[in-house]
Amino acid sequence: MQAKSADRQNAPPVLMSAQERRIIYCVAIAAFTFQFEAFLIQVALPTMSRELHASSTEISFVVLTYLLATTVALVPAGKIGDRFGLRRTFLAGCAVAAISTLLAGVSTHLWMLWISRFLQGLGIGSMVAAAYAMIPVWVGKENTGRGYGMLSMGASIGMVVGLPVGGILSQALSWQWIFLITTPVFIGLFYFAWKVLPHDQSPNRTHSKISCAGLVFLGLMLTCTVLALSLGGELGWASTETLSLLFLTLLLTALLYALRNSRHALFPSEIFRVSGFVPGLCVLFIFSIAVTGMRFLIPFYLQLNCGLTALMSSVLLIAYPISLAPTGVWAGKMADKTGSRALVIRACLIAAACCGVYALFLDSLGLWLSILFILGLGVATGLFYAPNNRFCMSEVPDALKAQAGALMPVSLNMGSLIGVSLFETVFAIHAPDGVMMVSTLTQATGPMLSGLSHGFTNAMELAVFLFSGSGLIAYMRYRSIVRVK
Repeated sequence: MQAKSADRQNAPPVLMSAQERRIIYCVAIAAFTFQFEAFLIQVALPTMSRELHASSTEISFVVLTYLLATTVALVPAGKIGDRFGLRRTFLAGCAVAAISTLLAGVSTHLWMLWISRFLQGLGIGSMVAAAYAMIPVWVGKENTGRGYGMLSMGASIGMVVGLPVGGILSQALSWQWIFLITTPVFIGLFYFAWKVLPHDQSPNRTHSKISCAGLVFLGLMLTCTVLALSLGGELGWASTETLSLLFLTLLLTALLYALRNSRHALFPSEIFRVSGFVPGLCVLFIFSIAVTGMRFLIPFYLQLNCGLTALMSSVLLIAYPISLAPTGVWAGKMADKTGSRALVIRACLIAAACCGVYALFLDSLGLWLSILFILGLGVATGLFYAPNNRFCMSEVPDALKAQAGALMPVSLNMGSLIGVSLFETVFAIHAPDGVMMVSTLTQATGPMLSGLSHGFTNAMELAVFLFSGSGLIAYMRYRSIVRVK
């Protein structure tokens, strides 16, 4: 029977060439570096909030400015990779990331940190987009799932290493060392990529123009969305400022949609007509909202509600990458053999079940429940990403793979951006005026901590809804493909 896509194959495993292995190692190291730095910061956010006297909303912008810049950089990175080559794009992103990380490490004020993080996001966004495109472009189709599995493993190891290092640095030194210790890691990655990545000599390299108007509209749309979600609780959801931001978000979204078939389109319209590509991006977007929002809030819960130090909370959070790493590699191999649909649906259901159980027993089972929840969330995340990435790319023509590969981290980062804003707002909704001051909460008892628990419970319930929604889309839109004999 003929299959509609290449999601399932029954071909025997094909050994990777030495060059393919080196490329995958470089991508895996890039994923390691990316997550190492991200999880250094994640566990240190409550400490940074206290030392900088920042509210949960203000400290969330340390993450949001970075995610905003990363998302905007990811969009043209595919075309830049087509025009100048994936190798040059990756190396340039590494260089910008190293310099901006050093600037973040010497920042003395919150606004300096925001600017440095924005520049860091521009560099890492270019680097990540090139890394995602390297796998489908330079690695054989029969090994794509394994390539994404290795990417997941590199990211997981970065989490495992980043969490305790972040906890130690937050407790023993100042938060600036979180960035200073990452700078030489980016420099080492630059050197390794310079040595191992092949030079771009593709005769099919395209020279499509980059839409500056589309990029401006996208950046403004995301900025308005983040500000509306983050500040709505403080300014009031019916306030003139919040309603104006929401109106601008809808207007800019409509403008981006109107440009989809014009010369100002951010991506060629042919990509969105590829079978299964748009549903895959939607599922990735929704799943990322939930999993990033939960990862943002868990350190606050462990340190504020459970009274753990930054170091102890980082030790507990290691359960997430420990369960994610082997699951991600296994899921990538299984996606190559049996297809993606069942794995993606199971991942969404496991994540929804974990959040639902955690919300029900949040105040009764203590740290043991937290450990089990973190382990379960890691398993679900590992099951999800490699199969879903493979499903998205399975039918994309070779000529569009670089730009399609860039769209996957765009979707992921847009979900992460909205996830942090949305979940921080839900977390702070029970606080006075919608502002959660971490320095105040460390001294709080009684009603304030009760409100904090309500905020976490509401966030868990929202995550259940989002994970279930992504699983429902996968069930309805992903197609089971009959094995090709």
